[in-house]
Amino acid sequence: MKKVLFLGLNFNQVSYINEIKQMGFYIIGTDLNEKAPGVKLVNKFYKYGYNDYDALIEIGKKENFTSKDKVFTASLQFAHLGAAYFAKKFNINYPSFNDIKICLDKSLFYTYFEKNYINIPKTWYIKTKKELDSILKTQLYNSNFYLKSDNSKNPNYIYKFMKKNYHNIDINWKTDRYFQKYYILQEEFFGEHIRLNIFGDKFTIYSFDVNKINDDNDYQINLVKNSKVLNKLKNLIEKLNMQNWLIKFDVIINKNFEYVALDIGMDPPYRMLKDYQQHNLNFKKSYCQLYLNEKNIFEKYDGTIR
Repeated sequence: MKKVLFLGLNFNQVSYINEIKQMGFYIIGTDLNEKAPGVKLVNKFYKYGYNDYDALIEIGKKENFTSKDKVFTASLQFAHLGAAYFAKKFNINYPSFNDIKICLDKSLFYTYFEKNYINIPKTWYIKTKKELDSILKTQLYNSNFYLKSDNSKNPNYIYKFMKKNYHNIDINWKTDRYFQKYYILQEEFFGEHIRLNIFGDKFTIYSFDVNKINDDNDYQINLVKNSKVLNKLKNLIEKLNMQNWLIKFDVIINKNFEYVALDIGMDPPYRMLKDYQQHNLNFKKSYCQLYLNEKNIFEKYDGTIR
């Protein structure tokens, strides 16, 4: 029987555990919370966090993991670091630790985007308030900007402002889990804000407004196709060895089909999950099949999957 190391056993992971059990895997689960709801559902439990890399390796040795086994998480994106570290030790096919880090650090993935010919907004990488002051002095008075810390997760350390009122913004400059080294300053790019989910040769398009996820927006579809951003993002996914994953991107595309990419995400996409649930389709079954068996069985309805 194939084994899977399952990282994170909170409430949001329970239905993924149930799906993987039905697939016939022996599930070894880890979580710092020994009372997490998924603890009772796994075959064996270890009380460790996803960032306790040495402990994860010891679990793998004790449970005789091999390259035929799997590692899985549908938890926070940072859990993929632990999964990647574990996978390398036991020769399990998984994106590398360094490639996962690229997707988690804005100062890294914006540079990686540009290296792979994917457009980003006008961008500066800033370490201190003095540097920020110096750059903004040279910008137009009514210019709009976003300032985002390197490891920020909304709403942590994401600021929007105009140059003329920037001094009224209370910006955090103390390093912590969300601000490690850089702030990323970006001039606002105007256009249609789109959430694009890519999985293999398929993709879904949603408005960034979560209240409009069921809109079949022909205008947005036309923007994505004519901007040619889709193939560039697919190529990026292959370079990251994530072609068997479901990767989400935030992009903005204007009426001239010019685009910028703003973000990359590896956690289960909320809009697509909610959309499937509202249509009585089993998103989580398809998600687990994609990650563990490399089978792209996401169901299509009304043209939602392109």
